[in-house]
Amino acid sequence: MINLLPSDLKADIRAARTNVILFRYMSILFVALIFILGVLYVYYAILQSTMASSQAQIQTNDIEADIYSETRQQVSELSSKLAEAKTTLDQETRYSLFLTTLGQTMPPGTILDSLTLDDTHFNGTPFELKAYAKTNDEAVALGNQFKAASQLFTQVDIQSTSDQGGIDGYPFTVTMSVSLAKPGAL
Repeated sequence: MINLLPSDLKADIRAARTNVILFRYMSILFVALIFILGVLYVYYAILQSTMASSQAQIQTNDIEADIYSETRQQVSELSSKLAEAKTTLDQETRYSLFLTTLGQTMPPGTILDSLTLDDTHFNGTPFELKAYAKTNDEAVALGNQFKAASQLFTQVDIQSTSDQGGIDGYPFTVTMSVSLAKPGAL
């Protein structure tokens, strides 16, 4: 076929075809831009929703943390008071434990005259202790037992053993100078 169209018209038709192709590309780009903006808007809405719920959770946690901080403060105060009480109780003298151990240490056939205990006796200062025994051997055994009882006494010195001044059934008198062990040694 012979193209009989004038060349100006041919140029206009080519320009029109190019314009149509450019318009289609621009339409595709515009639709793609709208799609991308739509996706971004959906993500933005999701992020805003997530941020709002996170902020609400943070506020709830802050309120709970305030409640727990009050409790935590009370627990720390109680812990410090318990630590003070433990320190005080660790320093106490357990007379019952001391007396039980002393009774187990004493050999048969011996008794103590009298024993008054208070905190001043446990400071290492020696004091006089009087005991009675049925025989001289038991009196010597009492002194040896007390010397061997390192958990009770830090120092035991037998001052005298006498067969005079005893009591009924226990004629021998033993006088000793003793220093009691600190309460923690028991």
